[in-house]
Amino acid sequence: MIIKKEHALALLNAKHQEEKGLACQITIKAEEDPYIELELQNLMAQGNSPIEYVLTYWGRNLVYLLEEMINKGIIPHPSQWNESFRWIGSEVISMIESSIRSGDLTGDLIFDALKERGLAEEVHQEKKGWLKKINDYAKSIYEIYKNAKPRLEISKELANYIISIPPGPADVKFLPITGRNVELLESMRLISFSVPKSDVYILSALGNAVKETVEKMAPSLETVINEDYMYSLLKVLDSGIESLSTSEREVLEELAFIDDNGELLPAGEHLIEVYRLWSEKSYLPVKSFNLEVLDEEVLLAIEKIWDKNKQNPEIIPTDEEIIHFLLEKPLKEYKHLKEWYGRMLNQAMGYQKKEELKKKWEEFLTMEELFKHFWEKGNKWQEKLHDTVKTALYSLESFNLINSEVEEKTGKTVYTITQYGKKVLNDIKVRGVREISSTAVKSLAMGKTEFTAPNYQWYQKSVEEHLVGEGYPTETGKLYLDLAYSVSKKPYITKFEVMVVHRIPEQGMFLGDLFKEFDETLKEEVEYALNKLEARGIINILPNESIEFTSAGSLIKRALAGVPEGIEFPINPVMVKVLQAIREVGNLYVKESKVRILPKNWKEAIKISNLDPETFGKELEVARIAGFIGKTSLHESGLQVLEAAELLSK
Repeated sequence: MIIKKEHALALLNAKHQEEKGLACQITIKAEEDPYIELELQNLMAQGNSPIEYVLTYWGRNLVYLLEEMINKGIIPHPSQWNESFRWIGSEVISMIESSIRSGDLTGDLIFDALKERGLAEEVHQEKKGWLKKINDYAKSIYEIYKNAKPRLEISKELANYIISIPPGPADVKFLPITGRNVELLESMRLISFSVPKSDVYILSALGNAVKETVEKMAPSLETVINEDYMYSLLKVLDSGIESLSTSEREVLEELAFIDDNGELLPAGEHLIEVYRLWSEKSYLPVKSFNLEVLDEEVLLAIEKIWDKNKQNPEIIPTDEEIIHFLLEKPLKEYKHLKEWYGRMLNQAMGYQKKEELKKKWEEFLTMEELFKHFWEKGNKWQEKLHDTVKTALYSLESFNLINSEVEEKTGKTVYTITQYGKKVLNDIKVRGVREISSTAVKSLAMGKTEFTAPNYQWYQKSVEEHLVGEGYPTETGKLYLDLAYSVSKKPYITKFEVMVVHRIPEQGMFLGDLFKEFDETLKEEVEYALNKLEARGIINILPNESIEFTSAGSLIKRALAGVPEGIEFPINPVMVKVLQAIREVGNLYVKESKVRILPKNWKEAIKISNLDPETFGKELEVARIAGFIGKTSLHESGLQVLEAAELLSK
């Protein structure tokens, strides 16, 4: 949806003609462009002749809003607007939706942009003070946007333009400005621009489907995609080629949608996807993925230990063996781990240790020596090192890259690499160990949605991490985008992340507000915690920098409400296995919101969990400390964790 100066004037003109009982008659071809774009947006329709245009129901509603805002002095008359001013665009719709999801609060990032358009204002509320919120005009525009179904008509010229442009995310400098192509794309919701300055673009899910279609078809006609072609193709699927008229059949064959037997060709298969997205609006939510450098080193270690197992069956990747493997190398061989360990130590001990840590990195220490230095007192260094490696193991399992299970011969819990983990290993071996951030992957995932584009900083992250190059997803970018949607994720929260979750309300908190809840020197640590939480599907960070919990995240937040902040891993994938096993062998008492387990069923629960008794017992004890389970029953908070696990696994 796009309303610039020329579109607004066209709407007002149509309204004035309607009051006279007339339609807009366009006699000069050069003046028709905004009317064509408004028709594609379902805000205008053709009248009794091809040169006549009238307002649709949604167009009439929009022009009433526009006139009211002008009359009240909220915005100037469109005749006074700058030619490049975008009163409504994909970025404005994104800003409005983000605000609605934030309890109508805009946040600082987008307030000025919305206020300039007459869509936001400062409101005083008792006890809360002055708040920056969207107004009723913004909500009405969003309502029009959601209900005005756009048309879809791709000309041969526009198809060639679509083929020529990168799908994004990309800087707008990669988007050639020729004719009215960009306006046409935005009118049909095939492209989106970033909040708040439109400096990044990305093709929407529908735009990507159209691009894939025109790249496979034979563009032999002046119009290569329209609604009639899609309906004809559906007739072939429903009733066979015999159901088509001669002209319908000729068009579909000439454009290479079907062969002469009525079988779908690749372009036809893509056109069916175009129809599905256009008619059903069945867009995917934004999902993400994340890997820290330690996660990758541990994954490599597991593979190497399994390689050693081929020569010596007694060597298996247990917790202890993985830790031993990592201790063998000095830190100078793990230079890329410096920042990660820095964050871990800062989270564990507070920012006061930062300077001391910097000095220690200048020495050639082993990992063991580093941890001994910081945790010698009380001889906790082994425990802390174990927890650090467990952080990575739990993270890998939460993203379904590894799986913990009992080895039959030894009865010990070992780690096996999943099919997804093998894909990551192949990428690491080719491109090296490096961070894959949630923000970078999320930038690519926005191409799965209807109208949202990544902020410029998010896009920059994807470029820096080589997930995007010259406006196209790289092979690595495609891999991690695919993993974001294909892996079955599992709940996982660290001690520091619990502190972050506890400070985020259900709605209405922005990044700036959250950072103020922590010492300013811990900002980087908070950012990385948010990165993990978003990648695991627990929170979303919206384009206006507002933080919202997902459905699974809301359940996890409630489950954590009574959990003390000192537990190292209050929710983790292995504990979830324990809770799932208890639920399976126990009896549900609906009124009490509990699952009770009989003493005789504990052995069965251990067997179902596929964990060794020692690991099962350790995780059970943590679950009891966290309050998820009592002596003989699984509590409501434990059931909430399991419900969240089911949502994340879909």
